[in-house]
Amino acid sequence: MRYLFALVSIFMLQNAFAAMTLTLIDQDNEPVADAVILVSKAAMRTPDTVAVMDQIDESFVPRVLVVQKGQSVSFPNSDDIRHHVYSFSEPKAFEIKLYKGSDIPPVVFDKAGLVILGCNIHDDMIGYIMVADNAYAVKTGKDGKVSLPVKMGDSVSLWSERLVEGVSTMKQIDVTSDTAQTVQLELLPAIEATDHGSMYNGFGEHKW
Repeated sequence: MRYLFALVSIFMLQNAFAAMTLTLIDQDNEPVADAVILVSKAAMRTPDTVAVMDQIDESFVPRVLVVQKGQSVSFPNSDDIRHHVYSFSEPKAFEIKLYKGSDIPPVVFDKAGLVILGCNIHDDMIGYIMVADNAYAVKTGKDGKVSLPVKMGDSVSLWSERLVEGVSTMKQIDVTSDTAQTVQLELLPAIEATDHGSMYNGFGEHKW
């Protein structure tokens, strides 16, 4: 029932405003994928569905996961080697010690904020869970685009692991159009999924 309510809420939000398409590009005019946009004025219920943060080829998949406060996340290990998932982040400090497979109880993320994930065995494994405070939250695709239930004069919050201000930074973006808007960001270089260590020093801290 709560899942149905969440779907109805999304439908109502999308129809309460003419959907505005936001496009994010970097300083080289390349689309910015995996950025999270939050619309705080658009309330959302916590879905009953369990979100999934998998581990494939020694990488967290997806690299960035968006959930609502109070939502559960499962951490299956699809690799044929063991992983030791953990986080020191204030919204949810936890660990799942050495394991393989999917027979692991899900973890409830009951506080809003950014949770940075690591693996105690593979230091270059980095993942992110953005826990929204029961607000409309969505992630940009490879084309850097996302549709938002906003109108001109509103503002939204933006997060990207590549922000030069730091991985914990949330930027405020003013909405200047009812239909489409492009925002250019100054970002650190994009990294390949297999090259996490080149960009980070320790647990989620940028090297530069």
